[in-house]
Amino acid sequence: MALKRAVIVEDIRQIRDLVHIALNSFGIDDIAEAGNGEEALAALRDGGADIVIMDWKMEVMDGLECARRIRAGIDGINPRLPIVLLTSMGGKESEAAAYAAGVDHFMEKPFSLRSLNAGVAKVLGLAAAR
Repeated sequence: MALKRAVIVEDIRQIRDLVHIALNSFGIDDIAEAGNGEEALAALRDGGADIVIMDWKMEVMDGLECARRIRAGIDGINPRLPIVLLTSMGGKESEAAAYAAGVDHFMEKPFSLRSLNAGVAKVLGLAAAR
């Protein structure tokens, strides 16, 4: 699978930078950034993606609502698009809510580059990049 484009949906610059590093390790250089779910949906309508990595808690539209809309296939967005959710919302209830919204992989913050790399590899069905 040739990975071409990713969308990072995160309102914190340092986390976006870390996610960039992980995505670059998989050979993805075309990376769109969004600060909330509404901007993410616009980026997906405009250029599609092979993976979305997003935060849960954001202004305007949060990550769970964005995941639900992606899974609904609104505006021609691929409803099978892999979604990794990054969040400080820990616990089994939060994890269950994320998976119920259609997230493919749930990760609690803080996370390491290694664990993010493994999560991306998992949802893409690839071996983790080094």
